[in-house]
Amino acid sequence: MALAALGAAGPVKAASETAFVGCRIVPSADALSIADGVLVIREGRIAAVGARGRTKVPAGAERISCNGGTLLPGFWNSHVHFMGPEWRGAERLPATRLSAQLADMLTRYGFAHVVDTGSDLANTLSIRRRILSGEVRGPGIITAGGALVGPTGTPFYVTDGKLAELHDAEQARRLVAQSIRAGAGAVKLMSVSLTREQPFPSIPAETIRAVADEAHRAGVKVLVHPTNRRGVELAIDGGADVLLHTAPIGGPWDARFAEHIVGARVALVPTLKLWGYEAAKTNDTAMAQHFAEVAQQQVAAFRKAGGRILFGTDVGYMTDFDPADEYLQMHASGMAARDILASLTTNPVRTFGAPARQGRLAPGYDADLVLVNGNPETDVKAFADVRRAYRAGRRIDGGARPPE
Repeated sequence: MALAALGAAGPVKAASETAFVGCRIVPSADALSIADGVLVIREGRIAAVGARGRTKVPAGAERISCNGGTLLPGFWNSHVHFMGPEWRGAERLPATRLSAQLADMLTRYGFAHVVDTGSDLANTLSIRRRILSGEVRGPGIITAGGALVGPTGTPFYVTDGKLAELHDAEQARRLVAQSIRAGAGAVKLMSVSLTREQPFPSIPAETIRAVADEAHRAGVKVLVHPTNRRGVELAIDGGADVLLHTAPIGGPWDARFAEHIVGARVALVPTLKLWGYEAAKTNDTAMAQHFAEVAQQQVAAFRKAGGRILFGTDVGYMTDFDPADEYLQMHASGMAARDILASLTTNPVRTFGAPARQGRLAPGYDADLVLVNGNPETDVKAFADVRRAYRAGRRIDGGARPPE
């Protein structure tokens, strides 16, 4: 089911050969860079990659000069939403408009794959179908559909109806099974919900365990919005796979707690930029600074404990799409450029069960790649300065001619 959600057939492949020439190439987060390299795409796959002079550029191939740029594997954003009014009626939106919206929020920043962590399932599946058909240019999409919450657990910021509430383990299993049968490739729940009234509503660990058992039986992951420390503990006890946020309102994580999370094999999407974005709504600069410091400390503790970090920004909820500040805050948390690259590539590929041919630049792999200006290893903001982005050999960043 997870592979089906990724769209294993892929979009329509580019038929011609394309050669990137004179590039600084970083084949993967754990591979040596190629200072002056060549990469050749053929029929949606990488045909060759190596040093210039040792790697043949096919006659007749489209040549793209990197001119000081760096070629990287295609990025994943593991926390996005297709939930604003601009996405409604996706089945009927003009292809050019839908492609432009996807470029504006995602693909112009190099995101070749995304995980939608809360939206209308049928509508997001329509977006995915149109991308897979080749009609629309966009990323690969795994979607969780709508989020699940405990009784009275719809957060205060959800104003368009109520989220599905879990009341017992048996009902939870039924809802999860229905969602997966309908096409969901993940399950999203809020272990603790941020509501106007306290104590915050929560989902018992045994109910989360029922969700996880049903999801894992179908080969999909359980993604949890934790809110606070209690929410993190419930996610761990319930067998969840991914924490979709840090939890700064719960205070710092000591080494023992971070090791507890890592020992449960739970991955983390930090969403560091989000906390300043939220605090700015209150004009409370002290709170913004405090949240940033605590969230970065949690990332540092989690990383030191050996945890798997996934890049994600919560765009779609956040209307500021530029990921540059997320990269800067991850770097400030102690993550080197190669750590950030792993969070964008190999880590999500491993977490979400993506095909083994993704996440690296190597012969036979899908031609998912990003050409950025500059060198992210000397300035992590360069990750966000995208010149071109491709998925399966097809340009998706908005710079290509729109589909017919």
